[in-house]
Amino acid sequence: MLFNVLRRKKKLNSSELHRLLILETEIDIIIGKTKNTITNYNKAINAARESQHIHEEAIANERAGDFCLSQDDIRASHYYGQAYSLYLQWGAKGKAAQIKRNYLKSGIFQ
Repeated sequence: MLFNVLRRKKKLNSSELHRLLILETEIDIIIGKTKNTITNYNKAINAARESQHIHEEAIANERAGDFCLSQDDIRASHYYGQAYSLYLQWGAKGKAAQIKRNYLKSGIFQ
């Protein structure tokens, strides 16, 4: 099934592309292909922004933050900050509070 989705990537409209980019990035992480992870998350973030899917832009930022945190990369705070703001814009106050609560403790979220 996933192979069929990936094969159709070029046929996807712009409102679906960000979902596939997030999925591909997550799969790459699972199989250990992490060289271009942040670049790929940024592509997904930009595609979600262009298609005006605020909630999925927030998810991609949060996942990029998770990846950066796992790599001790200081960019985690940027991605978590973006996710926090986007979740608030979308109206997901509980999710925004969770990000703030979880990452403020560790000094990641400013």
